[in-house]
Amino acid sequence: MLRFKIEPLNTLNAKLFIANNWTKESLENTNTIEKDIVKVFDKNIVFDFSDCLDIDSAGAVEIIRLKNKLINDRCTVSFSNVKEGHAKLLAFYEKNFNEKPQIKRKKYFTIEGVGIWVIDTLKGIGDFLSFVGEMFFAILKIIISPWNFRFTALIKHIDTSAIKAIPIIMMLSFLIGLVIAYQAAGYLTKIGGDIFIVDLSVMSVFRELSPMITAILIAARSASSFTAEIGTMKITEEIDAMRTMGLDPFAFLVIPRVFALIITMPFLIFAADMAGMLGAFVVSYFHLGLSLYEFIDRMYLEISVNELYVGLAKSPIYGAIIAIVGCYRGFQVSGSTDSIGRLTTKSVVSAIFWVIICDACIAVALTKLGI
Repeated sequence: MLRFKIEPLNTLNAKLFIANNWTKESLENTNTIEKDIVKVFDKNIVFDFSDCLDIDSAGAVEIIRLKNKLINDRCTVSFSNVKEGHAKLLAFYEKNFNEKPQIKRKKYFTIEGVGIWVIDTLKGIGDFLSFVGEMFFAILKIIISPWNFRFTALIKHIDTSAIKAIPIIMMLSFLIGLVIAYQAAGYLTKIGGDIFIVDLSVMSVFRELSPMITAILIAARSASSFTAEIGTMKITEEIDAMRTMGLDPFAFLVIPRVFALIITMPFLIFAADMAGMLGAFVVSYFHLGLSLYEFIDRMYLEISVNELYVGLAKSPIYGAIIAIVGCYRGFQVSGSTDSIGRLTTKSVVSAIFWVIICDACIAVALTKLGI
């Protein structure tokens, strides 16, 4: 147990006794010490170590922190009766210890806070537009000199981002189709509309559910992966090294990822459509007794192929949004690995958010156009 005592000598001088063990295990009551220190102002303080038995790194850091606090409170601080080993330890940490400044929380519920939020938002929009501009400039350079395009990286990202995602996408789409058909059957049976299970479930799968489920899964897999990969490269200064060698990071890191998702999203959504249709057929077979031929015949007669085309047409837009957001967040990483985790989370949330916003806008536009 550490011991700490302040003994005023006169109006301008005081002695602070450091006693017992100042080690990691005995630093529980430092809050009480800080309360006592607050009472000391404008004095010459002497830290007396005559009764100090042991000091480790944690204790030395705490003593230096207390000393710095007193100095900041307009006190003059000195040490006395320090053992040689303790003196070297304290001198080392006094030279190398820097207390982290407290980060002020941004208060968005004041006029100043609203201003800060507006400035941060505008800066974020500007950074994103700058990123997109650089990406399009890199695409323009590739169009002018296509031999610089990294086809090997494109194939790699098609494999990791799309082909390896097919099993989980098809399984979830099958379950979604099955659940939608099963839930519809419960209501349509009551009004004698069992046959409409095929229409409702397949149309909703083709038009909305398969594209949305696929986009969310790809955002969770690929946007996070892109952010983590590029963020790690930025922390390890590989991106700076690429620029030093005259290589364009956008051509090497961004364009192959964006093109990979734009190309593969229609195929992924088509696979999800087939799996969702199979789930609807399973319910129709066991609930209505429809054979596969009757199920397909009902689809052919009642469901327009435009429903399938609408879902497929949205897919490249979803792929572009997910890839751009994932790469943009990766380039935002700075400082430490903590920012990788934080921005990876932001990447997934932002990608899903903008995919849903885009889907809502497309749905409204298609409704206005009567498609």
